[in-house]
Amino acid sequence: MKYRKLFAFLATIVCFIAINTNAKADSLNDVNKNVAKIANEQNFHSLAQDKLKNENVKKDVPILKNGTVKIHNNFNATSSHYSAYTFLAEIPDTVVKFHTSQEYVDGQFKINFYIDSITGSAPAAISVQLQFYSEPSLSGPITTNTASPIVKEGNITTGLLGSAVFPAATTFFAVGGAWGMVGYNGNSATYPISLSSIYLQNKIGQNFPEYVDPVSKKDAETPINTTWSRLPSSPVWTTMDRYYYIKEFSERYGNQSKEYWAENQVHHIRPRIYGGNNDFDNLMPVPIEAHKLITKWFINY
Repeated sequence: MKYRKLFAFLATIVCFIAINTNAKADSLNDVNKNVAKIANEQNFHSLAQDKLKNENVKKDVPILKNGTVKIHNNFNATSSHYSAYTFLAEIPDTVVKFHTSQEYVDGQFKINFYIDSITGSAPAAISVQLQFYSEPSLSGPITTNTASPIVKEGNITTGLLGSAVFPAATTFFAVGGAWGMVGYNGNSATYPISLSSIYLQNKIGQNFPEYVDPVSKKDAETPINTTWSRLPSSPVWTTMDRYYYIKEFSERYGNQSKEYWAENQVHHIRPRIYGGNNDFDNLMPVPIEAHKLITKWFINY
C-alpha cells in the first residue's frame, strides 16, 4: 500500500510537469503572436504630433523607456491552461522591471532591452518586439522598422536580454514595441512598450546639442530636416550680414547688451553648406560653446 501511494504521487508529479511544460509552450506561442500584433498596431503620423516629449539625453547610452509589469503565476478556473494539478504549490507573482537603451556601434543604432530586477519566480520565457520609428523632420513622414523578435526561454536573469540593430543614419527617431512573458505555471501576459522620447542623432549616433534662445525663443533643433544636400561651398556671411541681423533682432526683441553679443554667435539653423541662407528666420543667437557643439554635430550630418 505504501508503494502504491508513492507511485500515485510520483505519477501525479510527472503528469503535472508534462502538462505544465505544454502550457508554457502554448503560452509562449500565444505571447509571440500577441507581442507582434501589439507592436504592429502602433501607428503614428508624426512623432511630434503625437505629443511625445522632445528631449535629448547627453549620456553615452541614454535610457529610452522603462517600466514595471506583473504576472500571476497561480491558475484559476478561467485560465486556458488550468489543471487540477496546479494546487500542489502556491507560486509567488512575478514582478519584472525593465528598460530600453540605445547606443551607436560600428555603423548601427543598437537598441538594448534590459531586465533590471525580478521579484518572485523568474519568468519561464520572455518575448520582445522592438520598433524603430524614424522621420526626416518633426512633421514626418514616419518610417517603421521592425526588428527580429528577441525570445529567451529559461535561465532568465537580470541584465541584457537582447538587442536589435538598425542602420545608423541622421534622423529623428523614437523606439516602441511590445513584450510579453510566460510565468512559472504557463500563465502569460503581453504589454506595449510605449514610445520613447524623440531623439535627433547624426550618422555616428551623436545627440543633437539642443539649444533654445531665451530672448527670441527660437529652437535650434525643431526646424532641422535630415534630407538636406551638401553644397560644393557655403554662401558668404560677412560682418555686415551680422550687423544687419543684430539690428533687426534688436528691433524685434529689444536691445541686448554688448556682453550678450560678445558671448553669442549668429547660428544658421539650416547651415549654409546645406542650403541655408542669411535670412532672419534662418538665424538665431547661440552661445559660443554651444555653437561649437552644434557645428561639430553637423560634421557627421
